[in-house]
Amino acid sequence: MDASARPTTGAGGLDLTRLRDLAQRPPLFAAHEALFWNDPHISQQMLATHLDPATDLASRRPETIEATVDWLVRTLALQPGDALLDLGCGPGLYTSRLAQRGLRVTGVDFSPNSLDYARRRALEEGLEIEYVQRNYLELDFENRFDAAVLIYFDFAVLSDPDRDEVLRRARRALKPGGAFVFDVPTGHWPRPTDGHQEWSVSNGGFWKPRPYLELTQYYDYPEAAAHVRQVLIIDGTGAVSRYRIWDRSYSPESVTQMLAAQGFRVEGLWEDLTGTPLREESSSLGVVARRAE
Repeated sequence: MDASARPTTGAGGLDLTRLRDLAQRPPLFAAHEALFWNDPHISQQMLATHLDPATDLASRRPETIEATVDWLVRTLALQPGDALLDLGCGPGLYTSRLAQRGLRVTGVDFSPNSLDYARRRALEEGLEIEYVQRNYLELDFENRFDAAVLIYFDFAVLSDPDRDEVLRRARRALKPGGAFVFDVPTGHWPRPTDGHQEWSVSNGGFWKPRPYLELTQYYDYPEAAAHVRQVLIIDGTGAVSRYRIWDRSYSPESVTQMLAAQGFRVEGLWEDLTGTPLREESSSLGVVARRAE
């Protein structure tokens, strides 16, 4: 049992000193300290959230997904038979729609639960989609795809080294002139203030099937334009699981500079991936970049 999972209770009751220590500001881009993507309960909850048409918490609503796919095909001038790579494809909400338009689609995701659903759906719909369970930091494709996408702020969770590694591997996976498309939040994206704290009690929910106490802190890291939501889940035994959900802000200037350093040129910037024009106050940024020759 690692330190974060040791009980915070004992003969004397709740160990508030230990709980305070666990709730401290973490180092920049510190990882989860408990299973997340492969946790049996959380992965089921995540899949259910992806598939819920009434929420944007894991995937965007169906109407936005449809609009995004239409915009991608039109903006990238994709033709039937073109090869597209969907990084972080989840349960295949984009891959299935892209395959229906005649594209040869490959989806990569780390969650076996989401990929099981995606494969079943492809089989039911008669779609030939290749699904690969892998961390996209370990991509090994080369000169294979006309386009690659990383949708719904997944790019924004990455540290500098991981971000640059994804760009290197995505560039290698693309054919010369291939497009890399992603979206990120800007500094106008609404976030809780630094040090803000929340708590709640659940009889069972997203994090655990059993009753638990949820303590959440939000911390800013201005030097990296980064922000973390740190969640402590305390079950009835006093055991603690600690999770960290990172995101970072980008600007047109920082995106352009970052991409140029990894061999991409920016072709266009929008507010989102449905083609909304970019404004100075936009809270998100949709990016189309091309692999430089």
